Amino acid sequence: MAKSDIKKLASLLILLGGLLGLLWGILAILSPVTPIFVDPTSVLNLGLGIIGGVILIVLSLIVLASSGAVSIPALKFANNWIIMLILGVLIYIFGGGLPGILIILGAILMLLA
Repeated sequence: MAKSDIKKLASLLILLGGLLGLLWGILAILSPVTPIFVDPTSVLNLGLGIIGGVILIVLSLIVLASSGAVSIPALKFANNWIIMLILGVLIYIFGGGLPGILIILGAILMLLA
């Protein structure tokens, strides 16, 4: 696989993770009572579904703004692998299991490319 293909795959994974993170955040807000035993990936979900959902939405918007998919200058960071890795880990910690893993994989691919 060429380097440009790896970069395209990394940006696609990050974009998909950001969009799924928005969906996870919206769903966390809409379901105010989420028991911990139903969602084992959520370390900090101690009955704070609305707050966790808002945090997921903000982190996902930061990911999307940093990758260039959304134009929000206040939330834009540099699009390098370490920032995406940190944002992916934060999204994973705050209850976004699959979106966090996708962003982490995209960050690792950005490192390799």
